[in-house]
Amino acid sequence: MKNPFVYGEAVTGENFANRTEEIGELVRDLSSTERIFLISPRRYGKTSLILKALEELKLRGFYTAYIDLYKVTSLQNFLEIYTREIIRAVESKIEKMFNFLKNTLPGLRPIISLQPDGTATIGIEHIPKTEDVIKFLDQVYDLPQRLAEKKKKSFVIVFDEFQEIMNLNSDSIEKAMRASFQHHDKVGYLFAGSKRHILYDMVSNPDRAFYKMGRIINLTKLARAEFIDFLLQNFEKTGFSIDKETICRILDVVDDYPYNAQYLCHKLWDDFSQTKKITKEDVEPTLERLLSENTPIYISIWDALSLHQRRLLYAIARSGGNSLFSQDFISDYNLGNSSSVQTSVRLLMKRQILDKEKNTYFITDIFFKEWIQRKMA
Repeated sequence: MKNPFVYGEAVTGENFANRTEEIGELVRDLSSTERIFLISPRRYGKTSLILKALEELKLRGFYTAYIDLYKVTSLQNFLEIYTREIIRAVESKIEKMFNFLKNTLPGLRPIISLQPDGTATIGIEHIPKTEDVIKFLDQVYDLPQRLAEKKKKSFVIVFDEFQEIMNLNSDSIEKAMRASFQHHDKVGYLFAGSKRHILYDMVSNPDRAFYKMGRIINLTKLARAEFIDFLLQNFEKTGFSIDKETICRILDVVDDYPYNAQYLCHKLWDDFSQTKKITKEDVEPTLERLLSENTPIYISIWDALSLHQRRLLYAIARSGGNSLFSQDFISDYNLGNSSSVQTSVRLLMKRQILDKEKNTYFITDIFFKEWIQRKMA
C-alpha cells in the first residue's frame, strides 16, 4: 500500500490538504483577470495551492501557464521558458508549438531538442545581444493578451518565486512587465514568492515598478481543525489506528507547518506499517530518527554559519524570537551588541534560515530548530 503522505514536491489530487477558502479566493479573483501577489513563508504549501487553483481554472476553460522563476538562470533562459509555457497552454503537440512560434513571433528561431528522458521540448536559438533578448521579451509579454482576444478564451499566468526576477536585470524587466500587464484585460496574473521582505518591497515601495500593481494575499498556516481531519482520514483510509490526540501531538511538534506535518506523518506511516497502530508515545522516537537522518544536512548548514550566527540561532531555538535586540537577550546568550545581532539576522534572513512574522523572528525549518535544541545544547 502506498504511503499517503507526500513531502518534498508539490502535492496534488487527494494528497492535497484542501485549502477550500484560499482556492476559492484565488480562482474567483484570477477568473476576473485580477493581479495578485501571493506571499507565503516556506513550507506552507504555496506551490501546491497554486497548482490546485490552476487545475480548477483549467477546468473552467482558462488557458493557464505556470512559470517557476527559481529555475531561470539568465534572460535568454527566461525568454525561452516564458515563451514555451505560453505556447504550451494553447498547443500541446511539439510540431504545432514549433509552427505556432514561427508564425506568431517570426523573429525568434525555435529549435526542438531532446531531454535526458527522451522527450522533446521547444527551445529558442541563442540570442547573443541582451538588448535583442529584451526586445523579444517585450513582444512575448503581450502574447497572452493577443491569444486571449483571438481565441476568445482568457489566460491565467503564474510566476512562482517571483522575487528571483531580481537576479535578471530586474529594474528594466519589472518596468517592461508593468507597461504591458497593466493593459491586459483578458489575462489574470499571480505573482507568488517565499522571500516575503523582497516581495513586500516590490509592491509597497513607490520607487518600484510593481508599486500597488495588485492586491496582496498572505498565506497563513492551514487551520488546525481542517488539517486534523485531513491527516486522520489519510491514516484511516490505509488501515491505521490513530486518535485525534496523537494527531494534535504531531501538529504541536511541527508547529502546524503543512510540509513538516506531511514529512513526519510519512515517517510514522513507514515506521508502523506492520502494526498499523500509532500512539502519542510513538511520535517522539520517530521524530528523533527523522532528525538523525537529516543530521548530515543540518551539519552542512551549521558549518557554513559564523559563530555569532550559530549562537543567535541557538538562542532563538531555546528562547524564541520576540526580544532579539533586548539587552537581557543579548547578554544571556553572549551576542555582543545589537548591531552584531542585526547583521546576523539580515544574513540569516537572506539565506531563508530565519523569517519574521510581525515582530517575531523564527527558524523556518522546524526540524532544524529541534536539531539545534537537541544536538547543539
